[in-house]
Amino acid sequence: MMNAIKNLGKNLLIYGLACWLLIEWLLPLETVSDTRNVQVFIWFVSVCFLLYLLRIPVWLSAFIKIAYMVCALNTLFYHVSYLQVLKLLVREIVDHVPILFSMRWAELTNSFRSFLFFLLLWMMAYLLHYWLFTQKRLFFFYVLTVTYITVLDTFTMFRGNGAIIRLVVFGFFLLSFLHIERLREKASIAGGIRKWTVFCLCLIGLAFICGYFSPKLPPKWPDPVAFVRSYAAPQEEKRNDPALAKVKKIGYGQNDSRLGGPFIADDTVVFIAEDQKRHYWRVETKDIYTGKGWESSDSVQVKTFEKNTDIGYSWWNLSVKKQTMTASIHIKEPYFHIVYPLGLKTIDTPEDIVFRLDTATEKMYATDRSAYAIMLRTYNITYEYPTFSIDKLNAAPPVQDEGLKKRYTQLPESVPKRVRDLAKQIVKGKQTQYEQVKAIEQYFHMNGYVYETSDVAIPGEKDDYVDQFLFETKKGYCDNFSTSMVVLLRSLGIPARWVKGYTSGQLIEGATLGEEEGKNVYQVTNKDAHSWVEVYFSGIGWVPFEPTQGFANPYEFTDLQSTPETAPVPRQRRLEQGRVPIKDVMEQDRSPSSSVKETFTSFLDILSWKRITIVVSILLVCVLVLYKTRRKWWPYVTLFLFKYKRGNDRFTKAYLSLLRHLDDYGLKRKQDQTLRQYAAYVDDWFQTKEMTKLTLLYEKVIYQQETVRVEWAEVKELWENLIKKTAS
Repeated sequence: MMNAIKNLGKNLLIYGLACWLLIEWLLPLETVSDTRNVQVFIWFVSVCFLLYLLRIPVWLSAFIKIAYMVCALNTLFYHVSYLQVLKLLVREIVDHVPILFSMRWAELTNSFRSFLFFLLLWMMAYLLHYWLFTQKRLFFFYVLTVTYITVLDTFTMFRGNGAIIRLVVFGFFLLSFLHIERLREKASIAGGIRKWTVFCLCLIGLAFICGYFSPKLPPKWPDPVAFVRSYAAPQEEKRNDPALAKVKKIGYGQNDSRLGGPFIADDTVVFIAEDQKRHYWRVETKDIYTGKGWESSDSVQVKTFEKNTDIGYSWWNLSVKKQTMTASIHIKEPYFHIVYPLGLKTIDTPEDIVFRLDTATEKMYATDRSAYAIMLRTYNITYEYPTFSIDKLNAAPPVQDEGLKKRYTQLPESVPKRVRDLAKQIVKGKQTQYEQVKAIEQYFHMNGYVYETSDVAIPGEKDDYVDQFLFETKKGYCDNFSTSMVVLLRSLGIPARWVKGYTSGQLIEGATLGEEEGKNVYQVTNKDAHSWVEVYFSGIGWVPFEPTQGFANPYEFTDLQSTPETAPVPRQRRLEQGRVPIKDVMEQDRSPSSSVKETFTSFLDILSWKRITIVVSILLVCVLVLYKTRRKWWPYVTLFLFKYKRGNDRFTKAYLSLLRHLDDYGLKRKQDQTLRQYAAYVDDWFQTKEMTKLTLLYEKVIYQQETVRVEWAEVKELWENLIKKTAS
């Protein structure tokens, strides 16, 4: 019994460490990629190793894993009955086979990518199981893991301090433990295994203590990221811009969950517009502030409209004065989304197009009739240009829509109190909502805040993005200013949202694109990417505001003259490329944790280490209880498995399983004991002759190569009687 407990403890330790090592590959994905719901894959890896630990039969283990995959895919993507999920999954596999062979990776749907990722994790779990228990070697995979974490820590936003500490402590212990297991197989040093174990643990502990408490010297070498980026850049560009080696160069991107950090200008032309008015070009809005950046509310509502028809979307109340304008957009860099002005009414294009609007983000896409996203090159739009009355804005009553207020006044509990206090201080004495909004907008222009693109801080793990900007750095670009204004407004209960897109761009003098009379030509580049604020007023609708230093609101307010301006170096973002189904483009464009469904909230929400420890402890207790009571339930599992078993070898397999149950029961066979002697010992213990009969029959099958001449039902009865006795 003691040996069995020791073996369980050893296996539990090895499988637990192997599971942790694979999970370390998953934890950075939400930070460095567009992968969402990483916790779903973490639980899948844990289930795989738990099944290996319990030694569940291969067919049953595969069934459990497939069932988990189906449930996860249905919860995250399909939202249909489980029977329909299987049909949809089979159809997707069939549809994607030619796509895989032709290597058109951009056309893979998110659901199929997730399915492939599940299969990859399944294979990796099996390989780790093989390396651990067959080869007892894991050094190569450990080195790959360390390299993976260090590279991400160096070249991305991921901070791997905790992961590196865990790899040093637990990784060295796992490698030492496997080395000890290999030594244990050598009988000549079996007596010194305990000393080896103590020595390894002491050495690892000493190394950890020395590394943790020793003084940390500043880095002596320059930043390797800058060196790599500068080395890869063209020589002319490096000569003209020495800052290239120190900051990043990015374009429009969808992941705003971690804001901050420097950048340099990118003059790549995104689109050219023939337009009658200057205004901002919208792409999407986001409404959930996390303390580090922005995410979008989870929504599956999509509004569909045909080309050259009214989109049927209400931007403002009828009381707002509007002018109908037209514009033509000529795309130079490919992307899926549509850029459009506030107040869009119709979109026209020569192609057979259906437009789709994601109501959660107000992001629009052009698709074909099969719902696949299409990158348009040219399209014409009709929109309404608003003029906002300051008198009406001042007269707007407080917002009464509780659903809208709850969504657009959301703030995490982690927002420091001094941020809320600052908002109250800024609006002190202001009576109307409009006066309060303008006071906060103007606060950034008169209190020493600086527009900066190179020396921009990145918030640490315990820092709030807005708090750091408002009270510590006071320098940044549009994201810092716009996010701070939204948070200050929300802390006062004023509904506000974060909007991202492009400024109006640069006016091209003397350009000829076949423009109509009264239209100007504007060139919009990556450096014109921008973010601003929209505030909701009752009886009016969403009104844009511009807090960023060096920028001016391009929209008209009566009795207030505003000349549209563009700052020289707006924010840049990464362009999207490829051709994928529209529903998957929408899913890709949402932030990592925004699509965790309500049904998985309690089970699959992003877990802290404390919660993970509690869950793992509960699992360990359950495993221990199952192991302790295995003699009561496992014999009946064996009976069930052999109930419908077929084949000529079923008797030999049944006999061998009986030997294992007897050994677990406590009737252990000695090394020099024959099967007949052992059978007599068992019969004497149970006061039967059943074991002897089964043993004689087994010897005939094995040694005389004879076929069992008795009916399986008769043999099965003897076998079942003994199996049941082991459960008593």
